[in-house]
Formats: sequence, C-alpha cells, structure tokens
Amino acid sequence: MQALVDDFIEMNQSGLVLELCEKYYDENVIMLNDGTVFARSMREAYDKQKGFIETIEAFDVRLVSRIIRGDIAELTFDYKMTGAESKLIEFTGKHIQTWRNQKIVREEYFPIETK
Repeated sequence: MQALVDDFIEMNQSGLVLELCEKYYDENVIMLNDGTVFARSMREAYDKQKGFIETIEAFDVRLVSRIIRGDIAELTFDYKMTGAESKLIEFTGKHIQTWRNQKIVREEYFPIETK
C-alpha cells in the first residue's frame, strides 16, 4: 500500500487531481467533505472537481504529514493554487482514506485552520 499512497501523493502534488481520481478512487467511493457527503461515486467526484481544477493555473501542493495504519492512510497537504485572474487560493487539508483492493473506497476530507 505504501507505493500506492506514494504515487497518490506524487500525483496530487503535481496537480493531477482528475487523473488520480480515475486511477485510485473506487467506482463506488464515498467521499465526505468535513462530515458532509461530497460524492457517492468516482464519476460524481470527478465531475464535481473538474470545474474547479480547470480554473487553476498553477499548483503548489506540499505534503505535511503521512500516517499509514493498515488500510487507512491519513495525509495532510498544504495547498497553494493560483486560480483565474491570478487569485491565490491557500488552505491546509487532511485526507483520511480507506483503501481496499488498491483503490480508495472511502475518503474523508477535513479543512485545517491555519495561522
């Protein structure tokens, strides 16, 4: 699982969000954003993220922490992205992923308050 998570991290840091969605999310993934259902399938997650990703001109994504326990990966990233009209978008987020058969079957995302 370490190699899968490392590849996920590399793809995320490279801004390949839609590609990693297709590669690593199970077709029936459940995705939560701060406790609220964001998507109930890989296709729904892909479609919802596509509009946002297409507006991003530059990605600067840095891994803050990685903890893997069994089939659970807990990843925290600092995100700095340049969007339309050079608008800077900055946030830190934690992803808690449940992996099964080399796919993410559940992902919980939590925004982290920064100074």
